[in-house]
Amino acid sequence: MHSSRLKDRRVVRSDTLQDLVPCLPAAPLTSPLFTVLPAEIRNRIYTLALESEDVLTDDGSCSLYKQNAFYYRPGYKQPKRIKTVLLQTCQQIYAEASLLPPAVNEHTFWFYRSPPHVNDASSPLNYFRKMTPKQRAQVQHLHLFTQQYFLEDNHWSQIWDGLKIGDAGRSSRGECRVAPKKMTITFRHTDWWYWESNDPLGIDPFRPGRTHAADMGKAVPPHAAARSWGNQFSSLPCLEELVIEFETIMRKRDQLDAIIQQALEWKFPIQADKGLYLVADPTSKRAYTWIGAKEAELQRQRPAWPVDTEAGSESQSGQEQEQPIPAAPALVPFDPRPDMGANNDINLGDPKVDADTEKFYVVFLTWRKRRVQE
Repeated sequence: MHSSRLKDRRVVRSDTLQDLVPCLPAAPLTSPLFTVLPAEIRNRIYTLALESEDVLTDDGSCSLYKQNAFYYRPGYKQPKRIKTVLLQTCQQIYAEASLLPPAVNEHTFWFYRSPPHVNDASSPLNYFRKMTPKQRAQVQHLHLFTQQYFLEDNHWSQIWDGLKIGDAGRSSRGECRVAPKKMTITFRHTDWWYWESNDPLGIDPFRPGRTHAADMGKAVPPHAAARSWGNQFSSLPCLEELVIEFETIMRKRDQLDAIIQQALEWKFPIQADKGLYLVADPTSKRAYTWIGAKEAELQRQRPAWPVDTEAGSESQSGQEQEQPIPAAPALVPFDPRPDMGANNDINLGDPKVDADTEKFYVVFLTWRKRRVQE
């Protein structure tokens, strides 16, 4: 269920999945877990135990991704899995906690450049059909790592192909239905158009095709705007919150800040006929930095164009000689000190940055469902 879920080669039909039903009567509840702790505390314990965690090797060490892998970043330094042994302890715990794994963990997909061990990295349908209907009903948070061209070339519908989205409407046997309330979209530095050529950053979710920096915010004909990815959120009527994570390198910080200023005006239609849109919350803006591989290292392991759309195939190229670093990548709140310019603060004042690493600049911005008066 986590973004770095391990491969499971079993094929399961969605219409044959059944929820487990205990075959024996429940034993009396004598454990202090139930007789002393209130349900709220038990639920917190269950949540902590069922959140995804790092996968350790047989000797107890961490198996880190290579630093120059496209998917290596804060929160994604190594494979993760959800341990569900807690649910096997007793019927009461199973009854109270069995649906927490799909509810408390985000469900992450890559379009493209995923970790090589991830199964169904770019197929939400294949991923969710392995769950029971009750499990799918608990799904709250989707996370999409998507290259810019994938969205701007109108591949949005491919993400949801075969899925029923939303909790409204009549359910039919065998359908695969999810109703996520939150979505995160991450644009990594290597997801921008021609990042390897140092092209200026440009993005406009309401323009079809690639948006050059000089064209951001310019009006487009309504029939063209209808094809843009920013106008496709109506296919997710259940969505209540959208977070977009924008990432670039420090020398392009000013370019990204200019994009964020425009992004504050973006309104994504959810149900336009009812005036419901995802509207940016200015107070949600958060800026961070983190230390990763130098841009030259990212370029070195980049495969030839066009991008191979097989999940994980790109991540194998040219990485065998790289050694994992011992320190995990971490987001650090950005310090906009006036005496350090965008081009001068790459290495100053941060002992973690050296000749072999690069500082990345990341901005998070949140949109929430609101009724807008036209």
